[in-house]
Amino acid sequence: MKSSKIFIYTDGGSRGNPGPAGIGVIILDSDKKKLKEIYKYIGETTNNIAEYSALLCGLEEALSLKRTKLFCIWTVS
Repeated sequence: MKSSKIFIYTDGGSRGNPGPAGIGVIILDSDKKKLKEIYKYIGETTNNIAEYSALLCGLEEALSLKRTKLFCIWTVS
């Protein structure tokens, strides 16, 4: 039986505040095997919006993977 535990690593940032922004998300299983890697440009926005957008993207992906135990590692700088 596969473990339901996953780890979600997220980050977001912008060049300027506001400025061109992007997000990154990596989802790992309990054995640290990569399940999903997402990175994308999200338009012109602030650093804070980019950070929150990355977190939301990671949580939405966790739902699509039907996993029940989440450990989010959210980087804020």
